[in-house]
Amino acid sequence: MKSGAKRSGWVAAGLAALALQVGIANAADPAAAKRATAVVPTAEIDADALAVLKKFGGFLAAQPRFGFELDLAYEVLQEDGQRLEFGSFRRYTVRRPDRLRIDEVRRSDGPREMYLDGKRLTVWIPADKAYALAKFSQYRDLDATLDLVRDALNIVVPLGDLLRSDPLARIEEDMASAYVVGREDLAGVPCDHVAWRTDDVDTEAWIAAGDQPLVQRVVLHYLQLDGQPRFSAQFRSWTLTPDVADSKFEFAPPEGAEQLPLSVRGREVQPKEESTP
Repeated sequence: MKSGAKRSGWVAAGLAALALQVGIANAADPAAAKRATAVVPTAEIDADALAVLKKFGGFLAAQPRFGFELDLAYEVLQEDGQRLEFGSFRRYTVRRPDRLRIDEVRRSDGPREMYLDGKRLTVWIPADKAYALAKFSQYRDLDATLDLVRDALNIVVPLGDLLRSDPLARIEEDMASAYVVGREDLAGVPCDHVAWRTDDVDTEAWIAAGDQPLVQRVVLHYLQLDGQPRFSAQFRSWTLTPDVADSKFEFAPPEGAEQLPLSVRGREVQPKEESTP
């Protein structure tokens, strides 16, 4: 079994997306390079780009339940300047207004599970037969829970803005520019390729055209981090009718499971019956 310090460190870091690089260069494709350089936004925030994003955000916000799978990849800049790629597979299941489950399998160290039900957060590490539990002092919907676990537990749910009641609110608030790159095909799905910028992050998203405008791919380029790394998420297996029975969002520790301490606002809290941020 790994040391408790290492395992509790993972819990403190949570499911944080490390703002890291993955992109695949297409410099070897002159036609692609020409198309890319030909895109010139005509306004700081182009109305067509905003319309594509709002269509996606409004559609997702209207869904009482949904699920999707992600292949995540990111690069970590090493001390010698070399970039190494890491990644994971994740499956998200959402039942509004307050339920979330994330099943993750990391390339390097196996599965993890995260459960939110409006009353508690549980993180389970099956390989170590260990878990961490934070029971909230009051009921919280997903929006409030995402804020709480970020501020109190330093756990950032990857792509958590997509899970909020208004998926675009925080994105649009910080947006400095946006434009439509063009119509492209991703694995047979016609998509609108949209790019936007904030002071800290350049983002690209490929959103399916048609009556189910669901995001198919996201690439984030973090401008203020060392090495300006990038992070990518390839979406697949979207469903608007996942199994969202209560049992899907409940965790019952198996016999012999160890409860790990949590770091609440930087202070380690030893597990008792429950930990309350």
